Amino acid sequence: MSRFKIYFVAAVATLFVAVNLSSMVFAAAESQSSIEQTFRKAKQDYLDKNMNSAAQQIKKGSSFMKAQAEKASDKGKETLNASATELEKLAGDVKKGTVTSVKKIEETFARAYVALASDSHIKSTESWAEKQTEKAGDALDSANKYLERSFDWAGQKIETGTKDAMKKSNELSQKLKKKGSVLAEDVGKGLKNAGDEIEKFGKKISPK
Repeated sequence: MSRFKIYFVAAVATLFVAVNLSSMVFAAAESQSSIEQTFRKAKQDYLDKNMNSAAQQIKKGSSFMKAQAEKASDKGKETLNASATELEKLAGDVKKGTVTSVKKIEETFARAYVALASDSHIKSTESWAEKQTEKAGDALDSANKYLERSFDWAGQKIETGTKDAMKKSNELSQKLKKKGSVLAEDVGKGLKNAGDEIEKFGKKISPK
C-alpha cells in the first residue's frame, strides 16, 4: 500500500471516530433536553387541569425511560425500568383524576432523573475501566446534570457536602472529556463519590 493510501485511510478513520463521538455527545444533550421538555409540559398541563394531555406527556416520559433501559447495561436496566413503571402508573392516575397534588408528579420526575443519573454514572465507570476517557467524561457529565435536575424537581436544597462533591465531579468530567492529566486513583475516588451522592439522594426521595 502506498504512503498516500495509508495516510488517507488513517485520516478517514480519525474523521469517523470524531464524527461518531460528536454524534454521541449531541444525542446525549438532545435526550436531556427532550425529557425535560416532556416533564415540564406534563406539569403545566396538570396545573391547567388538562389531565388527558398531562397523562400523555407522562406516558411519553415512560417510553423514554424504557428506551434508555434497552440501551443500558444490566446494572442500569433495573432502576430505569422501575422508573418507567412508576411513570406509567402516574399517567393512569392523572388521567383518572386521582392525583391531588402536583408534588406527587414532581417527586416522580425527580426519581426518574435519579435513575438516569445512576445509569449515566454506571456508563462512566464502565468506560473508564475500558480506558475510553472521553466517553467516561461525557457520561459523568450527564450523570451530574441529571442529578442537578433531580434536586430541582424534588425541590430539595443541595447541602454543602453534596455541593462540593458535585463541583469536584463536574471538574473531573471536564478533565476526562478534554483528556487532561488525571491520576487513576483520583478518577476512581471521584467516580465513587459521585455514585455515592446519587445513591444517597435516591434513597432520600424514594417512595415512602
